[in-house]
Amino acid sequence: MPVRSRRIDIVDETFVDAAPALVRRQLDDFAWADQVWPHLHRQVVRDRGLKGLRWRVTGQVVGEMEVWIEPWWDGAVVHHYVRGTRGDGAPRDVALRHTLRWKRAVHGLKDRLEGKSL
Repeated sequence: MPVRSRRIDIVDETFVDAAPALVRRQLDDFAWADQVWPHLHRQVVRDRGLKGLRWRVTGQVVGEMEVWIEPWWDGAVVHHYVRGTRGDGAPRDVALRHTLRWKRAVHGLKDRLEGKSL
C-alpha cells in the first residue's frame, strides 16, 4: 500500500477591488480569523503591516501560514500560503477543507468590500 504524504502546500490568490488597508483590517479581526481557521492555533511570527501576516500554526496543520496583501492597481491581490504537515488526528482531506474554508472567507470579504450582495 502506498504511503500518503502528510505534507501540505496551499497557494491561493484572489483579487479584491479594495484598498490593502481594508483587507489588512480584516486580518486583525480575531473573531473573523477564528471562524476562517477554527482548526488551527495561530501565533504571529511576522507582522508585515499593510503587507500582511505570517503565523506559526499547530492543530490540524503544523507549520506556517501567511496572508500577503499585494497592492494592485486600485485594489489588492490577497495571497494565501500554507506550508506544513497534517497534524495528528487531522482528516486526510484537511488541505482541501482548509482551502474551501479560505475561499468562502476571502470571497465573502471581497463581496463585502466591493459592495456586492447576492
